[in-house]
Amino acid sequence: MMAKEVVLKYLQFFKIIDKTINFQRVISKTKNLTEFAKYGNKSVILSTILSKYRNIEFTRQLMSIAITFPFVVKAWGSRDHKLEEKQILEEMDRLFDENEFDKLYEILKSQPSWYDNHDVLWRVARCEFHLSKRETNNSKDAIVLLEEAHRHVIKAIELCDECGPAHKWAAILLNAVSSAKGTREKIQQVLNVRTHMEKAIKYSPNDPTAHYLLGEWHYSCNQVSWIERKVAAAIYGSLPEANLEVGLQALEKAEELDSDFYSKNKVLIAKTLIALNRDTNRAKSLMIAVIGKYKNSKKWDDIEAVKEAKEELNKLGVKVTEINVNN
Repeated sequence: MMAKEVVLKYLQFFKIIDKTINFQRVISKTKNLTEFAKYGNKSVILSTILSKYRNIEFTRQLMSIAITFPFVVKAWGSRDHKLEEKQILEEMDRLFDENEFDKLYEILKSQPSWYDNHDVLWRVARCEFHLSKRETNNSKDAIVLLEEAHRHVIKAIELCDECGPAHKWAAILLNAVSSAKGTREKIQQVLNVRTHMEKAIKYSPNDPTAHYLLGEWHYSCNQVSWIERKVAAAIYGSLPEANLEVGLQALEKAEELDSDFYSKNKVLIAKTLIALNRDTNRAKSLMIAVIGKYKNSKKWDDIEAVKEAKEELNKLGVKVTEINVNN
């Protein structure tokens, strides 16, 4: 039987039972899912079913079960558990890249075992962070989402301390939560934030965002206000050691790994060069490039990057309206 015929056959089956509430009953009724799995890539088959029946309640249950890897593997008789899990997590990352946060959030948290899977937990936390950006800055709803996200990512680390992405998001979320609580709390957590960044680099050395975060940490600590210096002196005796050169190296490493991974990286390289009184022309070029590439983006971080680039260029006496910022 051809893969297409198998898909169509089971699509008809799903059409008949698509209003079934208890998915476990569906699994028990489907005696030959192992035969179904032999024909073609199971992820493709799932995607076909999901796309055809995306608007019905049964699809939500199917999507949930699809991420509940042990159930999928048992039902379909797969022998390559790790590959199956990897493929479905990659599909979840695709939804994230497409900014489908609401859909992704529902899928991630609808599976029974999500709270015991570190790879799912840090993705849930990542989703919650981005959902918080829809709320007014430091509003009650935003802080609740951030605190929930931080709890989830800490749980992920408890399950697997060597998970680089979990440490990366722990750094981001701890910084966000402590910043929302005020200057003193932010300063108290600054070394813990850096520790998570360093572990993120240790366990995921090829992740450009981990290097970006460390570069941002050094730049931010170097640029603290007089009040923050006073608070840091009260807590630590002096500011935690920060070095613009080390920060620049981290940012350049991120750019080397992936030159277009994040709009803010180029802006921060430019700002660090300016702070070092070095290569101002390159700094200007980087910021002009960011404005040109991301000026029409709807993503919150791209919007912030363009705004920062314009502000820095204005400080340098460069009026954005006078420069060519075409893509």
